[in-house]
Amino acid sequence: MNTSCFSSLYSHPNKYLEDHLSGSAHLIEKFSDESSTYLLDDKLISRLTKVIALCHDLGKSTRYFQDYLFADDSKKKDMKSMKETHHSLISAVIAFFVIKEEISKHAAYNDVKTLLPFIAYIVVKKHHGNLNDVVTEASLDDSDIDTMKSQLQSIDEKRFSILSDNLVKAGLDVKLDKNTINYYIENIKNELRNVKRYIRRINEKNDLSYYILINYIFSLLIDSDKSEVVIGSDFSRSYVELPSDLVDKYKLQMLYKENKINSLREDAYREVNSSEINFDDRILSINLPTGLGKTLTSISFALRLREKLYKTFNKNYRIIYSLPFLSIIEQNFQEFEKILKGNNINTSTNVLLKHHHLSEMKYTDDDTEFDTDSSKIMIEGWNSEIIVTTFIQLFHTLLSNKNKSLRKFHRIANSIIILDEIQSIPFYYWKLVKEILQAVAFKLNSYVIFVTATQPMIFGNDEIKQLTDKRKYFNQMDRVVIKPVLDKNIHLSELVDMFDLKDGRSYLFILNTIASAKQFYELLKQKLPDEEIVYMSTHIVPFERLERIELIKSKKVKYAVTTQLVEAGVDIDFDVVVRDIAPLDSINQSAGRCNRNWQRSGEVYVVSLVDENDKKYSSRIYDKVMINITEKILSQYGEICEKDFLNIIDRYYTAISENLSSDAAIDILNAVYKLKYDSDDGTPSISKFKLIDDGYYKVDAYIEYNDEAIELWQRYLELKNVKNLFKRRNIFNEFKADFYKYVISIPEKTENMPADVEGFKYVNSDSINEYYDKETGFITKGVLSIW
Repeated sequence: MNTSCFSSLYSHPNKYLEDHLSGSAHLIEKFSDESSTYLLDDKLISRLTKVIALCHDLGKSTRYFQDYLFADDSKKKDMKSMKETHHSLISAVIAFFVIKEEISKHAAYNDVKTLLPFIAYIVVKKHHGNLNDVVTEASLDDSDIDTMKSQLQSIDEKRFSILSDNLVKAGLDVKLDKNTINYYIENIKNELRNVKRYIRRINEKNDLSYYILINYIFSLLIDSDKSEVVIGSDFSRSYVELPSDLVDKYKLQMLYKENKINSLREDAYREVNSSEINFDDRILSINLPTGLGKTLTSISFALRLREKLYKTFNKNYRIIYSLPFLSIIEQNFQEFEKILKGNNINTSTNVLLKHHHLSEMKYTDDDTEFDTDSSKIMIEGWNSEIIVTTFIQLFHTLLSNKNKSLRKFHRIANSIIILDEIQSIPFYYWKLVKEILQAVAFKLNSYVIFVTATQPMIFGNDEIKQLTDKRKYFNQMDRVVIKPVLDKNIHLSELVDMFDLKDGRSYLFILNTIASAKQFYELLKQKLPDEEIVYMSTHIVPFERLERIELIKSKKVKYAVTTQLVEAGVDIDFDVVVRDIAPLDSINQSAGRCNRNWQRSGEVYVVSLVDENDKKYSSRIYDKVMINITEKILSQYGEICEKDFLNIIDRYYTAISENLSSDAAIDILNAVYKLKYDSDDGTPSISKFKLIDDGYYKVDAYIEYNDEAIELWQRYLELKNVKNLFKRRNIFNEFKADFYKYVISIPEKTENMPADVEGFKYVNSDSINEYYDKETGFITKGVLSIW
């Protein structure tokens, strides 16, 4: 477009408003066309979202905003606080009526024609913020109307006419002018009153479709808006073919020993990957004993499903591999890298992407490396074929009111979601997780695969397709025997003398609290003064934790004392595991760290440890009912063979379902039904969802553990000299992943609290001995560390 044809109205410095609006519309159309959902007709969604994008920043055409955009920095703060400078509300009102006109052309959608203009209104009004209670959004007061009229009056009519002409060329069917917008402003309150009555009716339907639809459209808008600003409208990411036999070819390169465990792994792999694919089976499960190669098996099945979907529907399905803990993300990510490299496939970020809160902000597409701003947009937008991420990232995308989290919501459409270690989801969220995953699968045209050794009863047997004959594999397991020792409570001083620690076997002790683990570690050192013992907890800096895990894997140490951070997915192996009493599914996971490769007979002892006041350590972190159920089941056995694990886990989950409340899930689920994204009065809302509740307050501490930590801290302090907030954030993103290798979370009320320095409790190298023990980590005083 010739520059003389532009309106001379700007969305951002050096960017014409019509350029940004048409560019955003181009991207939203592209993003929408990537997916095929069961929300509305795909072409209708593509059209509506394009129109929304063309309207979303029209409020920037006011003189107030244009003056603000080019004002001196010294004046901007005051100008930004003026209601007239804000652009989202008047843009939302325009979007409401333009979409109302658009939807009137589609008689088949009478049932949602009241809602769609309102969805346009909400997503435009909130595209720079977080979603709120939609009932609250359906209200405006007289001051809002007065503000919009003042904004309208300030618009340069000639410039706006050029802008409107350009938007018609870009695809808008209506030629907007000030008289039309004035009509919109004068009638919006009445329209919203009608909407509010409609919203109250749909609140009673207990239907997740409306929630999914709002999130999907909101996500498309904010992703296209942010992507256009940072990367531009010519943004594109080509589909990368990933053949379904990648894992088969990778396995041929591996030299597996011929033994029973590898034979069973191969049997399970073949069973899953020879199973018939039925596109109607949306919720699937790979339920196998620990150590039977679930990661390779699941990714192979996902690749096969993806390929068949592409060949059948010509749609690209991304694979989202989600795990509960950061500690095992790196392990699985490296496995995927090996698979791709073993097949000579470039492992650039557009193919394989790792995303969690500490991810390095570096995005590559074949030989192209994106700058930090663009990398952040690409990574946080999940622009890749395979995404490896945490439960936190995934479930806080599915259940959130936050702009940043919801931006990638539309990427979950047409995806194959692998949930590894699904038993880590708290019981009280099972019902909520079930409802949201069903909605994602059946409304967003996606697939969900559970991968676990201890499958919780989130779905009934008739609601989930089993890809393995799980009993066949569990019945052949004979690696481990669980031996409950629960007839009496045991003190740590007694535990250290319970076993012949010089019998040539390796021992892993898993305790429930950091305090008990530290105390037992000291007792064990006294017992075995000539032996190397590994200690691990979350009070050890992550850099050192990874070093210790590698040391354990090398088989150079025979003894380890840890908290439960090693339970799920960490690939370590001991002859004997001693576990303080915990919920039965946790005990089962602990057993997975014992004799994984079937090299000798493994034993798992379950004990009930108490402190000097005879109080159980388990009572400090686990629900009493869960512990009581576990003790009741285990006390019926002298010992439990591995082949019986499946039966006792089923009994445990049945008892949990009958005895524990899921009120927390029901409260949030009701908020989802009512579209109550947030609340000011403390009533349940979607914003209250928190997948992991630590149970007490903690703060982050930076430990100058070594020379690298000292250097990184200096780089962090130098950020103060960067005045521009966005530039400062980008520079930090360049080394954030390395920086957080030296950050731990400590109890907020410890008496031994380091000084506050630039947002962290800071332990410098000169005073490290006062706060941090190189063997056992942070030195807490006056407070009990429970994890």
